[in-house]
Amino acid sequence: MQEKAPPEPKISAEAHPSILSDEKLRRLVSWFAVGGVLVSSACLFGFMSYQAIWGKPSPENWFLALVKAHYAAVCGTACAAACAFSIVTLLKVTDGPIEFEAVGFKFRGASGPIVLWIFCFLAFVTALYLLWGKTA
Repeated sequence: MQEKAPPEPKISAEAHPSILSDEKLRRLVSWFAVGGVLVSSACLFGFMSYQAIWGKPSPENWFLALVKAHYAAVCGTACAAACAFSIVTLLKVTDGPIEFEAVGFKFRGASGPIVLWIFCFLAFVTALYLLWGKTA
């Protein structure tokens, strides 16, 4: 009489604990990155508010002079970078890896989010440039 071998356990990719934890870790890191951008933006806003309200009077205040001369460059560029980062990160978290093709190039892996961030950032900065109050 032959002994029957025990059946092999069926392990699916969805049930494997390390794969599941990798996905959770990626989402957690993405949300921490978005949270870090929000915290650093809040710190920058707090610093700007402090300098504007409790800093030196207007003619001597370096920050108010800089903001008055170049408001879009001081505030808008940092906000454009944060917004572009948030858009790319949220798209990646909600829809998975970002992959696309453009002009014969294929962007996959890490290059997809990087190129998308550059496009978003350039779109925001171009919009800021076009809305800049140009005086002759």
